[in-house]
Amino acid sequence: MPLTVRKIEATKPGPKPITLIDGSGLQLVISPKGSRGWRLRYTRPNGKRNMMSLGSYPEVTLAQAREKRTDARRLLAQGIDPVEQRQQEKREQQYSQESTFRVLAHEWHATMAPRWKVTSKRAKESLRALENYIFPYVGDKAIEGIKPLEWLELLKRIEQAGKFEQRRKVHSFCRDIYRFAIITGRASTNPLSELSSALIPHKQKSFPHVSQEELPELVNAIESYHNPLVRIGLTLLLMTALRPGEMRQARWEEIDFQDATWSLPSDRVKMGRAHRVPLPTQALAELRKLHMMTGQYGLLFPGRNDPAKPLSDAAFGMALKRMGFEGRHVPHGTRHVVATGLKEMGYPGEWIEMQLSHKLPGIQGVYTHAEHMAPEQRPAMMQAWANWLESFKV
Repeated sequence: MPLTVRKIEATKPGPKPITLIDGSGLQLVISPKGSRGWRLRYTRPNGKRNMMSLGSYPEVTLAQAREKRTDARRLLAQGIDPVEQRQQEKREQQYSQESTFRVLAHEWHATMAPRWKVTSKRAKESLRALENYIFPYVGDKAIEGIKPLEWLELLKRIEQAGKFEQRRKVHSFCRDIYRFAIITGRASTNPLSELSSALIPHKQKSFPHVSQEELPELVNAIESYHNPLVRIGLTLLLMTALRPGEMRQARWEEIDFQDATWSLPSDRVKMGRAHRVPLPTQALAELRKLHMMTGQYGLLFPGRNDPAKPLSDAAFGMALKRMGFEGRHVPHGTRHVVATGLKEMGYPGEWIEMQLSHKLPGIQGVYTHAEHMAPEQRPAMMQAWANWLESFKV
C-alpha cells in the first residue's frame, strides 16, 4: 500500500532502522534517533542497483518525494543515471559560481598586479573602474552568459556620460579579463574584441603645451619662480623629458654625476623597462644645487610634511598656473615641447622616442632595444637641447 502522511506520523522510531515503502523504489527510512530520510532504490542504465537520497522528512513532503521519484524515473527512461545527473548539475553550479565575471576579474587582477609597476596606480585604478562600472551589472553573472549586447550597453552608458577615456580603460580591462578566462578554459569567445566598431571613436587629446615660439616665455618664467625646489624640478623636466611622476619619485641613488646619467629602474617607468637618461651639463649643475637642499633624503623631491614621501603631484602644475600658464601648459605637456623641438632640430625619431621612453611602433618595438647612448647620439642631442634652452634666458 502507498504511504500516507498519517502512517508516517504514527510510526515511531525503534531500536533498529524502520523502512516504510511507498512503491516504485521510494522509501522513508526512520533511524533509531528519529531522523527520517527519503531514499529511492533504482536500477542504473548499466544494470547495477543503486540508491539515492531525496532529502529529509518533513522538509521534503510525501508529495514532493513522489515528484522527485517521477523526475528520476523520467531520466532513467532516457538512459540517464539520476545520481550522475545530480552530480553534473552540482559541478556546473560550482563551475558557474567560480566563473562569474567578478571572480575571474579578481583572479586576473591578482595575476597582473605583480607585473605592473609598484608605484603605478593601474592596480587600484583597474579594480575601482570595474567596481564602479561593471560589477553592479554583470559581476555575478557567469562570464559565458554575458551577451555582447549587454557589454555594448554598459560601455555606451559610460560613453553617454562623456567619460570616453574611462570607457576606453574599462573596455581594455574587460577584454583582457576575457582573454584570461579563455586561457584558463572558462570562456570560449571574447565578445569585447569586436565592440570597438559599435562605439564612438575618441581620439585622446594631447596635454596642453606651449608652442616653440612660446618656449622662451616658459623658460624665463620657470627661471624666475620663487620656490627653488619646484623651479629645479620644472627645469629638469625641460632638460630630460621625463614624466612628472618619474621626476617626483626619483631617488638620489639613480643619479650618476660621474657618468652624467639618470638611471630609472623598471618599476618606475611606464613602459616597465629600465630607462637611462643622458644629463647635459646644465642638468648636472641643477642637480648639484638640488643635492645641497635634499641630498640628506632618499628622494630628490621630498614632500614638505613628510620627507619620506615625494612632493605632491600638484606642485608642478600649481606653479605653472601661478606663472600664468593655466590652460596653456601642464607638466606632462613638457614632453610634447621637447619632442617637437628635437624633431625640428633634425634629430632621428628613434633617438627622440628612446628619450621619451616610448616603445617603437610595429616590429621595431619587438626587436629594437638600442638605447642610442653613444656620446654622439642622445647625450649630444640633449646637450644641444639644453644649450638651446639656455639661449632663451634673459
